Amino acid sequence: MNISITDGLTLPQKAAVEHVDGPLLIVAGPGSGKTRVVTRRLANLVTTAGISPRNLLAITFTNKASKEMAERVQSLLPGSRIWVSTFHRFCARLLREYGEMVGIKSTFSILDTTDQKQMMRLVLNDLDYDTVHYAPNKVLWRISNAKNDLISPDQFNSRYEDSIADHWQAVIRRVYPAYQQRMLESNAVDFDDLLVHTATLLAENPELRKDLGEHYRYILVDEYQDTNLAQYQIVAALAQQHGNLCVTGDPDQSIYGWRGARIENILRFERDFPTSKTIRLEQNFRSTQAILRSADSLIANNQQRKQKSLLTENDEGQPVQLLCFQDSREESEGVALKIRELVDSGEFNWNQFAIFYRVNALSRQLEMAMMRHRIPVQVAAGVAFYDRAEIKDLLAYLRLIENAADTTAFLRVVNKPLRGLGKTSQNRLLRWAEENHLTLLQAAVRAKEVPKLSKRAIFGFQRFAEMIDGFSLANAGSVGDLLVEVVEKTRYTAAWSGSYNESDTEKMANVEEFIGAARQYDEALGDERSLQGFLEQTALVSDTDWISDESGQATLMTMHAAKGLEFPVVFVIGVEEGLIPHERALKEGDRREVEEERRLLFVGMTRAENRLYLTESRVRAMHGRNVPTIRSPFLQEFECQRVEFGGDGFFADEEWRQPTHDVSKLADIPTLPKLMTGASLLSGDKTAAEIPTGFAIGTQVRHPRYGLGTVVDVGGFGAKRSITVKFPTDDRTETFIASKAPLQPVG
Repeated sequence: MNISITDGLTLPQKAAVEHVDGPLLIVAGPGSGKTRVVTRRLANLVTTAGISPRNLLAITFTNKASKEMAERVQSLLPGSRIWVSTFHRFCARLLREYGEMVGIKSTFSILDTTDQKQMMRLVLNDLDYDTVHYAPNKVLWRISNAKNDLISPDQFNSRYEDSIADHWQAVIRRVYPAYQQRMLESNAVDFDDLLVHTATLLAENPELRKDLGEHYRYILVDEYQDTNLAQYQIVAALAQQHGNLCVTGDPDQSIYGWRGARIENILRFERDFPTSKTIRLEQNFRSTQAILRSADSLIANNQQRKQKSLLTENDEGQPVQLLCFQDSREESEGVALKIRELVDSGEFNWNQFAIFYRVNALSRQLEMAMMRHRIPVQVAAGVAFYDRAEIKDLLAYLRLIENAADTTAFLRVVNKPLRGLGKTSQNRLLRWAEENHLTLLQAAVRAKEVPKLSKRAIFGFQRFAEMIDGFSLANAGSVGDLLVEVVEKTRYTAAWSGSYNESDTEKMANVEEFIGAARQYDEALGDERSLQGFLEQTALVSDTDWISDESGQATLMTMHAAKGLEFPVVFVIGVEEGLIPHERALKEGDRREVEEERRLLFVGMTRAENRLYLTESRVRAMHGRNVPTIRSPFLQEFECQRVEFGGDGFFADEEWRQPTHDVSKLADIPTLPKLMTGASLLSGDKTAAEIPTGFAIGTQVRHPRYGLGTVVDVGGFGAKRSITVKFPTDDRTETFIASKAPLQPVG
């Protein structure tokens, strides 16, 4: 056995690395050295088991994880060619080669969310739906849910053919097939299509499935708890031939249910693969004992999980702290002061801090506070660069050069810069192209035949089509040079050239940065570079791709984006009901939704190595107004030290212990612990939890958000007992479920 591969591993890690044939489930807790195990297992398969690198396939979810894994494999096996890829990149590669089997050409475009909305607007307009009432993003969300469950337009239509209960179902029955037809005509796919088309490809072509299964004899899937049904089907199809499937993951870190991930995929792995072996990695190498104890105590309240205990040989460390503030502005100020205090003390550097929040709306005040205190920060929003108008325009030009059928790309740039080809002319061309089954570029060449087009529009469309036809990577030599040619021949930046206007200067800088990115791609890929590859790389970029460990800056990001990362010091902002857990989960009243929110907090907490700070604010500015908050019920489930912020700093440290009443089931938690005084919580007072849920008509009550009100009606029985309250302040009447109502009797 090669000592460099197994040296320094724990017994469970060593067992996972040395496993060769048959299904394997690695349940890997946070900070348990999962990437180390995965990469060494790949190396062991090559060096010890004699498996050819070309027969190995490793799939993960993020570009960052994929890059890190590939780099580690290279260090263990210099010169090897093991394919390490994200799901979407893997699917895109297969579809480039075999996509015609499912009706798409190899030059297909990958549409981002902005392009999807544009495509959906075209579809909704065709079907005479008002895009204000039927917002494209809402329609796309429902279609995405269907795709995640591998429900085709025909299947959706059949499933809800006789249903009259949901008006939206009737809308989607019409829109879904029209949207997919538009995509097909544009030779375009969205992110969901990459997965769905690949699952269909493998399901409907047994010979191809067999060939690919023979080629990829050993498959490893990372973060398996995040797979949706389509990804599950893809993996199962590829592994069908040899059964050598290794999956790693942690049900306690399944946080993407809202986008189709199925925690059941990892929970039922042993049932799906009866001969599988399960190895648990429970030793944490990342966090202090105090951090790990609190996180483990929190997640133990979930029912949908595989039992495991988190252990560490690290020091006890500082207690987890809950920083309490009067309002959200004071919160941002306090976090900035705490970071500066820790840096000034010499304990930490700027780049060792991360601030997580549940929703992006919380970042603005934090960024402002960091600026006031001169704390350098980077915000995890790599996608934002590609969302800038000038970058999207240039990408659209490149997409149209690669895929002449790309409708959204054509419509985006045909009049940028201005060519006198306004919306009226575009719509006339669009309708004529549809009637004659032509792409928009083909229609532009024949613009003379389009009724009611002006001579200027005819000339403009023809010149545009001629210009696009003249661009090619073969002639330009590289993607960078092609991009420069596009900028020059379209005179795209002419209006900004020589301008001292700050906005114009920034746009020019963005274009130059984009050209630089293209040249970096050319250099990295060498002779393998392609316009297709560059467009794919930009289309599949994610928020965390541009986060740098060496930037010398603190990092701000959502908790969802934080998964897979680690930082010496972590702040989790806004641990309050409505944020953590999110109001959507509470509104649905679904235990599974609440458990996912608990997993999300668990993920945020376990990113911390040395220090963990949670924050709450008594009043939070949300949606343009200040709203009183309710303490998160999750705070009752683990140990933390409560620290008050008084404007001049932190004081009044108190130990906040776990309550003595059972909080393992959130739906069973009595309502009023959310409104208990700090003293009651700190003492674990059981009587404070004994809250009457039957309010008589006429009873005066207080709601934390709506203020004083009067009970005007009661109904139902047991768990379904309801209370209707009239609040005079803004003439509001609300109905609550009694067992969950945040109401306090007055008088």
